[in-house]
Amino acid sequence: MILPPDIPANPSLLLLSFVSPGVDKDRNWLSSLLDMMTCAQRFTEFQKYLQDLDTYPTAERESHLFKIGSALTTTKRIFLHLATNQYGSQALRILFRRSPSLDHLLFCAVDTNFFLLMSDKYGRGLIIPAVRAVDKTKKESLYKLTYEYTLHLARLETGCLALNNVLQEIRGIYRDLIFECVANNADWLSFDPYGTHVVQNILILQNPVATTAIAERLRGSFFRLAMERQGSYVVEKCLKSDFARDQVLEEFRGNAKEWVRMTTDKFGNFVVQCALRVMKEKEMRPLLREFVEKLRPHFGKMEIGRGRNTLRVIQEEIVGWN
Repeated sequence: MILPPDIPANPSLLLLSFVSPGVDKDRNWLSSLLDMMTCAQRFTEFQKYLQDLDTYPTAERESHLFKIGSALTTTKRIFLHLATNQYGSQALRILFRRSPSLDHLLFCAVDTNFFLLMSDKYGRGLIIPAVRAVDKTKKESLYKLTYEYTLHLARLETGCLALNNVLQEIRGIYRDLIFECVANNADWLSFDPYGTHVVQNILILQNPVATTAIAERLRGSFFRLAMERQGSYVVEKCLKSDFARDQVLEEFRGNAKEWVRMTTDKFGNFVVQCALRVMKEKEMRPLLREFVEKLRPHFGKMEIGRGRNTLRVIQEEIVGWN
């Protein structure tokens, strides 16, 4: 993520956004805190600082933690400066679950800046700690935002990774809504360089309804997907799923010419091998025999180039079994 141009690189310059001129004590304290949280050489000092706070009486400790939370979240500029910094993000994660009042302040900042965090390399690391630190109502707020931004995040290099991480954590109605959203758009997401990873992740999770819906949405596209790098992974995951396999094999079965062509394709040959192995594993003997027989007239040509990979699977793993 690129921060707004008015955010200075020097953390100490951010203090003018928080403290009033002349309040030297607060300025020096916050300057030191920000430096400890964002500087690799001083990060252990920040950890030691928190360990020391843990020895304070409860009321005093809570007061200090609330002051820290207020200082770090009162302005968007300071919070985002930390959240999008490698060590700053790590420091913020450490602060979660130390105090209910601190958790509330951090949650509000995460909630307000949700999309910016989800699309940032370091900021995305705050989402799961925030979810785990708050009650059901607040969790639902983050889940709702995830759902609303699903398609926007799925198309981003970092956003797709963040979305997949949240999908491992999310529960309830918003999980189902996100699954439905991805399934309904699987026909183009599967071809998107980043969206394909979201489709693949949902296939890995083996949700029966979502997986079946994805397979139905991809009908007519399996050959084309199979012959693309990322698309081939989508097809292989469908083949390995009890809820999507039949749709793929039905399409492959209906076009012998394309089935043969896949054996020599850079990516498609791996899909053919996967299909043969899956049919063997699931003991689909008649169907496996049918698919092998479609290839038999082409065994001679398959001895050269990428077809050798499929031929080897047939000769070493299939022949004599089916």
